[in-house]
Amino acid sequence: MSADAWGFIHILLFVFWLGADIGVFVSALFAKNPKYSFETRMTVLQAGLIIDTFPRICFALIFPVGLHLTGALNLYPIDTELFVAAWIIAVTWIAVIFTINANQGKPLAENLSKLQFGFQAVMGLIFTVIGLNSLAADAPIDQPWFAAKILLFGLVFWAAMAIDLCFRPFLVPFMEIGQHGSTPEREEAVSRAINNTLIAVSTLYVLIFTIALIGKVKPF
Repeated sequence: MSADAWGFIHILLFVFWLGADIGVFVSALFAKNPKYSFETRMTVLQAGLIIDTFPRICFALIFPVGLHLTGALNLYPIDTELFVAAWIIAVTWIAVIFTINANQGKPLAENLSKLQFGFQAVMGLIFTVIGLNSLAADAPIDQPWFAAKILLFGLVFWAAMAIDLCFRPFLVPFMEIGQHGSTPEREEAVSRAINNTLIAVSTLYVLIFTIALIGKVKPF
C-alpha cells in the first residue's frame, strides 16, 4: 500500500486509541464516585473495561502499521523479516488481550497478564534505548524528530504499565464495598487508586499527543 494509505490507518489507530481511552477515563471517574450505588458503579466499571479493549488493540497494531509507514516514506530501510515479526507480535498480543478478558479471575488471565507486563517492559526498553542512542549518536536513526518519536513510543509502554500498576489496588476495596458496604477507608482507597491511575492515563495522553505532533510538524 502507499504511504498515504498507511498514514491514514496510522491516524485511525491514534483516533480510536485516544477516543476509547477517554471513555475509560470517564468510566473511572464514575466508578470512584460514592454518590452512586454500587450496582451503578460496577456497571460503569464493566463498561469501561470493555471499552479498554479498543485502545489495547490499537496499541498492539500501531507497531506493525508504523513500520509499514516508515518503509513507505523511506525513513528507514525495513527488512521483510521485521515486518513479519512485527505482525506476529501484534496478532499474538491481541490474542493475549482477548484471552485475558475472557478469563478474568482465573489463573490463566493472571499468568498472561504477568507475561504481557514483562513483554511491555522489554519493548519499552528496546524503543527507549534506540531513541536515546539515535538522538545521541545519529544511529540507527539519523533524523532527530523520528528518533524522538521512537523514544516517546518506548515511554508509552512504560506509561501503559504504570496504568495497570496503579489500577491494581482499586479492585480489593471496591469489591469490599459491594460485599460489606461503603466505609470512609474503603472509599479513600478506591479514590486514591483511581486518582493515581488517571495520572498515569494523563501521562499516556501527553505522550501520544506529542508523538502525533512531532510526526506531523517535524520540529527538529
